[in-house]
Amino acid sequence: MTVNPRVVFAERPVYGHLPVVGKHIVFDTSRTIDLDNVPLNGGFLSKTLILSPEPSMRERMRDPSIPSYSTTFTVGAPLVGPGLVVVLRSEKEGVKVGDYMYGQTTWEAYTVQPYVEGRVNFKPEEWAHDTFDMDSLVLQLVPNPNGLYPLSKYSSLLGTPGLTAFVAYEGLVEGDTMFVSSGASGVGSFVIQLAKLRGLKVIASAGSDAKVEYMRSLGADVPFNYKTQNYDAVLAQHGPVHDNVGGEALDAALYAMVPRSRAIICGSVATDSCLPEHRYRLKVCPLTLAGTLLRLIFRKNAHEIMKKRLDVRGFIVPEFIPQFIGKFMTEVPALMAQGKLKSEESATEGIENAAQALIDMLIGKGDAVGKPIVVVAKE
Repeated sequence: MTVNPRVVFAERPVYGHLPVVGKHIVFDTSRTIDLDNVPLNGGFLSKTLILSPEPSMRERMRDPSIPSYSTTFTVGAPLVGPGLVVVLRSEKEGVKVGDYMYGQTTWEAYTVQPYVEGRVNFKPEEWAHDTFDMDSLVLQLVPNPNGLYPLSKYSSLLGTPGLTAFVAYEGLVEGDTMFVSSGASGVGSFVIQLAKLRGLKVIASAGSDAKVEYMRSLGADVPFNYKTQNYDAVLAQHGPVHDNVGGEALDAALYAMVPRSRAIICGSVATDSCLPEHRYRLKVCPLTLAGTLLRLIFRKNAHEIMKKRLDVRGFIVPEFIPQFIGKFMTEVPALMAQGKLKSEESATEGIENAAQALIDMLIGKGDAVGKPIVVVAKE
């Protein structure tokens, strides 16, 4: 028997609070598995190579009664998220030993696929309208790179971050000047490169000088540290802004955008772990009479949406996969092979450190650039 370590979702954190390692997310080594004889029931046995902490995993920790865009995690089961696995045994047609696969998988060393523990019995009528079943993002075969590129690229440029950036750019972006917030992240860094390949001017922000230099190396025309430089001042000087990948900078971007521009919002990790009353909002100002507060009203930037006829568009990747996955898998590997696209991965070694890697990603800890990944096994 082989020990099968896993990362368990033990308890739901209070909504608006960060999960705590050891309380809400627990590393467990109590399970074992017989790799040679465990029943496959027509499926296949996978070995986890790389796990990919994603901002969307925080949203899945909420109580199922709270409406959102995704299904939730199951208490007592392993976390589920994007990962790269290799097939050890198979009874499934079209899947053979040695195949690499990428998609949703349980956070454990070995799994009989399709996974059962942690899977939601999804019935649309039991969830808020248009809730997406995250378990439907099943493992998909991916090519063996045969040394042409590291396997880690399947969790960054060739994985969820790359696909997020690609479908946003291909499906939603217009204009000739782009502002990219979180420009040193897995998604933001790819957006910068796509924009430069197409000749756009790129303004990009991040939270440290090291990240600024990384954005500069990717071709950003105006990279800046939002902790030391004011959003309004930078955008006023280097705009006008035609497009924006949103975040805390959205308020400033609305003011700098030209008429009929578009703000594209693909995440809100900066406020996902805040209480609702503390989450970032469009600026407000007090309406007073003789020193008495009457009410709070939205200040200048909210009405820019109407006056400039702006399009504010949020999206999640799955809604664009059918339309763009073919083009993504054709164009992006080729551009990467030509050296026209690159990515950085910030690797944490060991599944025992996966829970902390997830928390560090959620709070943006450190100066690491690119996509955080967890290396569970070399093969």
